Amino acid sequence: MPSRSTHVLGTRPRAGRAPAALALAFALALALGLAAALAGCSGSGHAKAPPAYRIPAETAREGEAVPEGRTGRSADTSFTVIGFRQGMTDVMGTHAAMDAKGAFTRIRLLAVNTGRDIQVFDTWKQRLVTADGKVHSPDVNATMIKRQPERLSVGASMRVEFDLWFDVPRGAKAKAVRLYGSPPVGAVSQPAPAEIELP
Repeated sequence: MPSRSTHVLGTRPRAGRAPAALALAFALALALGLAAALAGCSGSGHAKAPPAYRIPAETAREGEAVPEGRTGRSADTSFTVIGFRQGMTDVMGTHAAMDAKGAFTRIRLLAVNTGRDIQVFDTWKQRLVTADGKVHSPDVNATMIKRQPERLSVGASMRVEFDLWFDVPRGAKAKAVRLYGSPPVGAVSQPAPAEIELP
């Protein structure tokens, strides 16, 4: 007796989707999901910039130039010259006044510690370069009379603003200020200075 068949002659048995079709559908779904994820990561292109600190502006002092873009870096200390005056014949403080031997040059500095450790700013290491190529050290008397720091610890992510005073020969023109930060942790030599041109 012939065996019973469960299908009609001329037709194929019903089965699930072919394996190739399943693989194609899976690959398509995976590609669409990945594209959506990447679009989410890239953002819309309209991301807001992080907010900036609003630091109160200060009025420049009499005769003081306010240069722009005068920034340099020595090790982990970033320096910006924010004020500059030269040709002053005397200096006056709370308890004393003094005439210059030549003429005073005053440089207003903003120093920012960009590192993770304390940086020490040493006033006596800093130098002023005049147009004749000569290099001048800070003036002790003017620094003391104007109560400016000799050495200053600048903490991590800290910013400070102060003056450097130099007494140069009368008629000499300041060309640049050469600023030294302190060596970072583990350094075996002094850092290269930041040399910032003056207007």
